[in-house]
Amino acid sequence: MELPVGRTETVDLPGQPLHVWRAGDTGPLVLLVHGIPTNHTLWWDVVPRLHEHARVVAVDMAGYGGSPAPEGTGVDLSSQAARLLELLDTLGEERAVVAGHDLGGGVTQILATTAPQRVAAATVIDGVCYDGWPVPGIKALKLAWPVLERLPANALEKVLRTALRPLFAHQDRAGQAVDRFVAPWLEPGGGHRLARHLRSLDSVYTQAVAPFLPRLDVPLEVVWGQLDHQMKPRYGERLAREVPGANLTRVQDASHFVPVDRPDVVAEAVLRALQRAGARTGG
Repeated sequence: MELPVGRTETVDLPGQPLHVWRAGDTGPLVLLVHGIPTNHTLWWDVVPRLHEHARVVAVDMAGYGGSPAPEGTGVDLSSQAARLLELLDTLGEERAVVAGHDLGGGVTQILATTAPQRVAAATVIDGVCYDGWPVPGIKALKLAWPVLERLPANALEKVLRTALRPLFAHQDRAGQAVDRFVAPWLEPGGGHRLARHLRSLDSVYTQAVAPFLPRLDVPLEVVWGQLDHQMKPRYGERLAREVPGANLTRVQDASHFVPVDRPDVVAEAVLRALQRAGARTGG
């Protein structure tokens, strides 16, 4: 799969590697974190809008895309956040501007509240938060995990495509994105890997950090698709209201997958986060 810009590579971390998409040679580090059941290609049309302003690293979280997750490896939000700190250490980076969608939005909140010295600024895009997840569609898949992990690839593909297509406002943009999201799960063992992720989903992780959000001293941009019928807009409004100085961007013509529906709006929000991080440090 030819990327629009940059390259993919494997970064060796303690214990296991992470597969990442890197683009841009100068500027601050921007770390992009996807959700379930996507991968680094969620940011297909966002990275080209950022790479001239920053060094962009779009990760495949452990067990997603090209990143392995051996049995016994944690794939919950807390474990994923810890692994991203290891990634920053391995890359020799003290801080990053972190942007996350869906589960990645939850990971972003965990990083910002538990390791604020490593987060220069943050952007949460239709991210899981508080007790508002797993959302109904994912909850249904979670309940069905014993069946999903045994499905043949063609049946699993049908389930995923059926679940994902309604989460886009711009159906003309959905087709290729869904192709990229689904492909890794059709590889051998894909159903088992997906079932592991579904079993790990628990709002306890975002509820645990929620009391610390009103004290967060990290510049935050919140972006929310107003047509998102899964992770509903009221959660974005609450997040923006509770975090001091947070900016909320309501995207009227976007559903859950705002990075696909409106990559321009997402890129603008990340660039604002970059500017706010620079203003705080005098950079």
